[in-house]
Amino acid sequence: MPELVRLAPYLAVAGAVGLLLGIAALFVAIGSIAASRRLSKRLDLILRNSQATDIEQLLHEQWQALRDAQAGVEMAAARLDRAETALQKSVQHVGIVRYNAFPGAGAELSFSVALMDALRDGVVISGLYGREETRIYAKPIAAGTSRYPLSDEEREAIASAREVHLV
Repeated sequence: MPELVRLAPYLAVAGAVGLLLGIAALFVAIGSIAASRRLSKRLDLILRNSQATDIEQLLHEQWQALRDAQAGVEMAAARLDRAETALQKSVQHVGIVRYNAFPGAGAELSFSVALMDALRDGVVISGLYGREETRIYAKPIAAGTSRYPLSDEEREAIASAREVHLV
């Protein structure tokens, strides 16, 4: 028993240290529980708008949605490429010149209209107004010129069309 009396101060210190460690462990456990609840609430918030029941399913859903979006972007890019190719062949340059084709015919009722695509291919249409008749002519244009003889007004319409870019 005398040995127990000598150990009593050490046993008291050991008990106090054990009590302090227990209290510290209790605070750590309470903090861990609180953190776990916060994390669980955040996970519930993330999963709320999803069919997924866990984070792995959610990630799989998001990965699939990303793949679907990528496929949609690729389809849109292909459609855009086709549209841009088709647009090159649309009328993009227009030039109009009005004039009097014959002496005594007033009001500049004759005209030449040049319609060209991005490659400067197209047509020049001329309407020659006379008192008794109107004549209409069309000449093809390739690379901004025609293989047929052009009047000054037709050349002017083509030059004007080069400057006017609709698209």
